[in-house]
Amino acid sequence: MGMMFVLDYFSRADEAAGGGGFFGASADAWTHVDSTLGASGDTVQGTRSGGAPSASSSSTLAVFSSAEWTALQGEPVADGTSTGLLALQTAFLKESKKRLFAPLEFMFPEAVSVDENGIAIPVLPTLPSRYDLAKLDADIREELSHADPRQGGGDFSMAAMISEMVVSMLHEFCIMARIAISSTGDDKMLDSRSGSVAESMAHNLNVAGVMSSLASFVRNAPETTFVNPYRPAQSTQHEEASHSCHMALLPALQEIDSLVKSSILDPLCRALNRQVATALAKMHRGTYLQESVDDAMSQPSSFVQIYLSDQYDTIAGTYLSQLPNEYAVTVASTVATFSIYSFVSNAALLRPLGETSRLRLTQDLADFEMALEQLVFKGGTSLSLSQIAGGKPYAELRAVRQLLYWIALEDKTLSPAEVAKGLLRDTWVKDLRPSTLFHFLFSFAPALLTSPHHFKRMDAGDYVGTLVKLDGSVDDGEASAWMTTMACCDAYQQRESVDGAITDGDRRIGAILMVLGPELLRRRRQ
Repeated sequence: MGMMFVLDYFSRADEAAGGGGFFGASADAWTHVDSTLGASGDTVQGTRSGGAPSASSSSTLAVFSSAEWTALQGEPVADGTSTGLLALQTAFLKESKKRLFAPLEFMFPEAVSVDENGIAIPVLPTLPSRYDLAKLDADIREELSHADPRQGGGDFSMAAMISEMVVSMLHEFCIMARIAISSTGDDKMLDSRSGSVAESMAHNLNVAGVMSSLASFVRNAPETTFVNPYRPAQSTQHEEASHSCHMALLPALQEIDSLVKSSILDPLCRALNRQVATALAKMHRGTYLQESVDDAMSQPSSFVQIYLSDQYDTIAGTYLSQLPNEYAVTVASTVATFSIYSFVSNAALLRPLGETSRLRLTQDLADFEMALEQLVFKGGTSLSLSQIAGGKPYAELRAVRQLLYWIALEDKTLSPAEVAKGLLRDTWVKDLRPSTLFHFLFSFAPALLTSPHHFKRMDAGDYVGTLVKLDGSVDDGEASAWMTTMACCDAYQQRESVDGAITDGDRRIGAILMVLGPELLRRRRQ
């Protein structure tokens, strides 16, 4: 009786608007609102299929806001059951969830192995095959097809409703994948001697491939389900259903990316950057000691060619080639960012830095930039080195070339304040981290002004590790670098007051640093 009243209500509303009655319209014609309310409460007219303005907008809105429609939708009751159509919706979602979750039973099965004595050996879980992922993709598309407007899907909310079930299933898949990822420490992911991939890391790279394939299926599912089957024909309803489904599936895609980044890519980047940092620390083993220009030019290979080029080739061939393109780009960008900041920080700590040393370092900067460009290119991205991390690392790399040939200290008549102000006016200074400029100025200072890493009784490579984190971030170390610089200057002033006969270096450096520091940090915070 109640249902007949609702049907009669729909019919009369449609007939009052000039339509063909409830049974004379398609399902989507009455389940979709043809107009929206403006800010003043007035309706904005839509159009019917014939192109004429819709006269049923107010009547349709009245239907969907009526008590009869609310009663038809239903609501849960105290005994756990539901009234109206809510019971049907709950039963449908329950069966949909059961169908979607069924394939998960066969994902990431636990592998078992025993030794010759019958004792169980820990074995990494078996990963889903291509067939397993294809079956999961087919199940997702089959469930989404129930919301196809042409097949009676009706309201677009059904696409979002089924998509939420898919998101729930993918969340469970991510939990299983997280358990399957090897939790070996960063130091055990790579073979420290050969640099080859350890078994645990190879397993994690395969997990990244599985998650990438799954993300691709999920990303393409809306268009594959609602749009592609009807091409070349185009339907606004199918486009809207695809868009609604795509928006509802975004949380699942974000969870997949977050899982891969936090559990696989970040540990891999830290392990690779640790190897790069070890190679860069060799810069302080006399590589840039003062020699004649002829000796410097006769060197068969530069520091970069000896210690870094092969390492970057290994990273590209061993790791980036095994990762899906979207993940390889992330690893290549992170390694390149860390490499630039670490190279610059190590170079700034070189002392003494004579003319020949500057010439050799300039050559290495060019080789270094070329090696990183190749690494980023092999990472599968169209981005150049100047576009990574907002361009800040590359801008500092270019600014270091200007810094190496800064000659303001040659004018002995300038006061420390005048030198500092002139340096702050140079356009390239804004691209340098304050710590880079502080440490570089130490190369002009008297021997009594202790280098920051010596003051803290650390190796240069370990000190750079406090400035540049393994994930490529640098902001946390700047304040600490300034505190260390001030401590060095204070100690220098005390020594200078005792031993005034200083013959080496420029005695103005300590005062210049004290003028530069606050201003550079203020600019950094802006």
